[in-house]
Amino acid sequence: MSTTNPYITDLGRAPYELAHLMRTLPVSMTVDHVMTTEERQKAQAAIAHASNANYALLAGMEAIGNILFAAVTNENFPPKEETLSSIAALITHMAVEAQVMQETQSDLQSNLDVDAERAARAQPQKRAAK
Repeated sequence: MSTTNPYITDLGRAPYELAHLMRTLPVSMTVDHVMTTEERQKAQAAIAHASNANYALLAGMEAIGNILFAAVTNENFPPKEETLSSIAALITHMAVEAQVMQETQSDLQSNLDVDAERAARAQPQKRAAK
């Protein structure tokens, strides 16, 4: 767990933590909505989890690629067709999941950026109302 953000937890389970946080954030926010501190921390944690999950997916795919290149020099290569088919399905799934992580990370960052602008605009109004 992060000492600065209580929602950055269990980094080894980043996709699960991301999905959990996404279920707790508002589905949509009105134009004048300024995030609460808790919503902002959850969004920031979700961004971190999306980034961590994406890194693990891409590093894993790179490792599989390296192993497959090494296997080409093996006299027992190619393996059975079903083995290659399973590897292909796994890599395809991981690539799609990585795309989701990138889009989620980008969308959440955009929401945080817009929220920061709303919060900055709201500050002078609050001071004037006092």
